[in-house]
Amino acid sequence: MLREVALPVLAVAAIVAYADVRTPLGLPGHRGLVWLSMLVAVALATRRPETVIAVGAAATTATLALHVAAGPWGAARYLAAAVLLYAVAARRRPCLVVLAAAPIHLVALAGSVVSIERAAFHLVFGLTAGLLGWAIAFGMGRRREWVS
Repeated sequence: MLREVALPVLAVAAIVAYADVRTPLGLPGHRGLVWLSMLVAVALATRRPETVIAVGAAATTATLALHVAAGPWGAARYLAAAVLLYAVAARRRPCLVVLAAAPIHLVALAGSVVSIERAAFHLVFGLTAGLLGWAIAFGMGRRREWVS
């Protein structure tokens, strides 16, 4: 019950709440640590991989409705990342989902000017978010399924 209902609801709430928080660290991509970590955790912890798409769609809809996203591209990144995570999570290999989080985080650059430095930061923060999401999911009890 915790993995199937509470985690997706918590993920949507965390993504929407953090969408309005501004943390001026000056590091491109650091905001993905929250939203991408939550999406990765949902993709790995729930039994049905399509749950991550529902979370991405709900977060996108809520941020657009509350006008907290930086335009339509700012909110669409949640759904785009969720669809890409679903494509990888359908294989049921957690290590692929963790590694795929790095290039998936590049969806946050859609609609903006891209430089090599910004892309590199997004890749690093994407991989870190993948690892954080894996740690959250691993802590929720999917150990047995991942070892076999």
